[in-house]
Amino acid sequence: MRKFHLTLVAAIVAGVIAPPAAAQQLCFPEASDFPTVDIPVPEPALTADGEERLMITAGQINLVDENRVDFDGGLAFRYGERSISAERASFDMQTETAEINGTVAYRDPRVTIHGQDAQVDTRDRIISFQGGGFELPLRGAQGAAEAILIRGDNTIGLRSVNFTTCVTEPRDWELLARELEMDVESGSGTARGFRLMFKGLPVLASPWVTFPLDDRRKSGMLTPSFSNRDRTGADFSVPFYLNLAPNYYLTLTTRFTQRRGAQANSDFRYLLPRTDGRIQVEYLPKDAELEFSRYYFGYSNVTSLGGAWQFVADVQEVSDSFYFEDLRNSLSEASQTHLNRALELSYRAPRWSFLARAQDIQTIDPFINPGLAPYRRLPQFLMAGNWRRDAFRLISRNELVRFDRQVGVTGWRLDLEEELSLDFRRPGMFLTPALALRQTNYWLDGDSVERYAFGSRETEFSRTLPAASLDAGLTFERTTPGRGWLQTLEPRALYVHVPFEEQSHLPIFDTMEPTFNFVQLFRKYRYLGADRIADTDQLSVGVTTRLIDLATGRERLAATLGQTRYLSPQRVTLHHKSFPLGSASDYIAEIDMNLQQSWRLGLGYQWDSEAAETSRTETRFEYRPNEDRMLGFSYRYQEDVLEQGDFSITWPLGDAGRFIAHASYSFLDEKPLERFIGWEFVSCCWRMQVYSRDYISRRTGESDRSLNVQILLRGFAEPGESAESLLERGILGYRRFDALP
Repeated sequence: MRKFHLTLVAAIVAGVIAPPAAAQQLCFPEASDFPTVDIPVPEPALTADGEERLMITAGQINLVDENRVDFDGGLAFRYGERSISAERASFDMQTETAEINGTVAYRDPRVTIHGQDAQVDTRDRIISFQGGGFELPLRGAQGAAEAILIRGDNTIGLRSVNFTTCVTEPRDWELLARELEMDVESGSGTARGFRLMFKGLPVLASPWVTFPLDDRRKSGMLTPSFSNRDRTGADFSVPFYLNLAPNYYLTLTTRFTQRRGAQANSDFRYLLPRTDGRIQVEYLPKDAELEFSRYYFGYSNVTSLGGAWQFVADVQEVSDSFYFEDLRNSLSEASQTHLNRALELSYRAPRWSFLARAQDIQTIDPFINPGLAPYRRLPQFLMAGNWRRDAFRLISRNELVRFDRQVGVTGWRLDLEEELSLDFRRPGMFLTPALALRQTNYWLDGDSVERYAFGSRETEFSRTLPAASLDAGLTFERTTPGRGWLQTLEPRALYVHVPFEEQSHLPIFDTMEPTFNFVQLFRKYRYLGADRIADTDQLSVGVTTRLIDLATGRERLAATLGQTRYLSPQRVTLHHKSFPLGSASDYIAEIDMNLQQSWRLGLGYQWDSEAAETSRTETRFEYRPNEDRMLGFSYRYQEDVLEQGDFSITWPLGDAGRFIAHASYSFLDEKPLERFIGWEFVSCCWRMQVYSRDYISRRTGESDRSLNVQILLRGFAEPGESAESLLERGILGYRRFDALP
C-alpha cells in the first residue's frame, strides 16, 4: 500500500514541475544521508533507455491513513534540471493537494525560488508561495514578492515584486512591479505596473516592460545615451533592439538633437549559412540649420557561393560632404575624404586566384581637386598564380581594368607580370635569384585624350620592361647565458636591376609612392601601381636581431637597421617630381621592446644621411601593471608634414572609480587636436561614465566640444556602443575593464 501511495505522489508532483516521463523510478536513500539544515538535491538519473527519471528522497515517510502521506526529515523531488526541496510535506489524496512546510526551495538552471511554506495543486499543476525571494543566477539578480506561482508550463507569476542586481544594502537601484511574469523556457520576463528607482528616486515608469532572464538575446530598449555638443546641441539617443530571429537582428535608434532635429537610424545584421552582412541607414528628414534632408547608407556583405567562389560587397554613401563632421563624434570619421563602393566576385584555388571588381569611390572632401579624385574601376579583373616545382617558382600577376572619371584621360590598362625564381633554402639561410618581365598596354578613349592630353592624339601605348633581382639572407642563433633567451641575428640583402624606359607620356591612373619604411626597403619596385616602373640599380641591406623567451616563446625584443644604396642615377619620376640626387636612401631603424610584462616600448627612426638630419621618427610607450590601468604616450614626426604627441591614461581612483584622459597635440600647428577627460564609477550593480571631449571636427581645423553621460544598470539593460566604443577609439591602448561581469 505504501508503495502505491508514494508512486502516485511522485507522479503528481512530477506533473507540476515537468511533463511526466515514459518511465519513472523511485530511489529511497537512507535518512542518514540528509543533514537537518541543508537539504541535498539528488543528481539526475537515467533509465536503461537513456531517459531522465524522477528522483524522490525523503528522510522519513509516514502513511497516516488511506488519504494522507507525510514526509519528514528532509524531502527532495528532482526531474531533469528542476527540483523542489523542503523540510517536510503532507499530501492529501482526496483533494490532490500538498502542504509543504518549513523552508521550501524551487530550482532550475535559470531561477531559484525560496520561501516559508508552499501549497501544491496537482490538478492545476501550480506551486504557490505566500511570499518569498527569488534569484536569477545567470544575471546575478535577486528579488522578493508577496506571492509566487510556479506553473506546469514552466512560467512563474509574481505579485508586488522588487528586483535588483545589487547585493548590498542600501540598494542603489531597484525595479518595482505590480505583477511580474517569468518564462523560464524562453528566458524572458514581463513586468506590469513598472517603476525604476535609482538612489531612492523614480527615474522611469511604464505600464509594461520586458527584460531577459539570461544571456539569450531579447528585444527591448538598450541603454540611452546623452551628450551635449557644439555642433548638435543637446543630443539624446534611445536605441531599441529587435531580436527578429536567432541569425539576424535589427537595432532602431531614435536620436534627438537640439540644433539639427530628429534623426532615425537603423542597423540590421544577419548571418546565414553562407552569408554574413550588415545594412546601416541613417536619415535626418530635414536638418534644422541647413534645411535639407541628410542620410548615410552602408552595406557590407560576404557570401560564400560554394567551392572557392565568394561574393563581397562594401557600399557606403552620404548625402553631403559634411555629414560625418556634423552628425558623428569621432575625429577619425570626421577626417574621412573618400567612401568605398565596390562589388567583388572572387575565386581562390590552391595555386591561383581570380577577382572581378566594380568600384566607385565617393569623394566627400570638397577641397579635393576633381582632377585628383580617384578613378572608378568599371570593371577590374585580376588573376594571380603561384606555382612551385622543386626549387623553381613561377609567380604571375595580371590585371585588366577600365578607368573612368568625369575629369581626365580615361581608358583601359592591361598589366602582365611574370616572374621566375629559384628558391634555395637551407637551415639558417636562403638565396633567391629571380627574373621578371612586365608588359603594360593602354587603350585610351579618344575624346578624353583630345580634351586632356594637351594636343596628343595617340590612344594606344605599350611598355615592356625586364627586372632582375637577387635576395639572400642568413639567420644566426645563440642562447644567452643565465636568462634563458634565444638571440637571433638575421642579415639580409636584396639587389634589384630595372632598365630605364621613357614613360612620361603614359597616363597616371592609380600609381603612388608609398611611405618609405622597412617593408618598402625590400620591395623591388619603387611605386605602387603599374603606370610608372622606376629604373633602378640598387642594393638594399638590413639586419634584424631578436630576443625570444625560451620558456614562453614570446618575443621580448626586435631591432632592425637598413638602407638602400643606389648604384646608378634614377630618371623615372612620378608627377614630374625630381628624384633625390643622393646615392643612398635614408637609414631605417626600428626597435620594439617588451622586456617586462608591464611595459612596452617601440621606436622608429629615419635618418637622412645626405642632409644629416632626421626625416621621420616615432616613439610609443605603454605601461600597464594591471588590466584596469594603463599609462601611455607616443610621439610622431615627419619633416615639414607632421609633429604630434599623444598622452593617455586610465587609472583607478579608490575601489570603484576610474580616471580616464587622453590628449593629442600638434607641435607643427601649435594647437591641440583632441582633449578627452572622463570619470567612471563602477559599483556591484551599476556603472556611470561622464566624459568631456574637445576635438578637431572639421577638415578646416574647427573644433567641437561635447559632454557625455551614460548610466548602465547591470542586469536591466545592455549598454549601447557610444561610450565604450568612443573610449576604445579615442584612447591609445584602451581596453574595456568589465567590473560588471
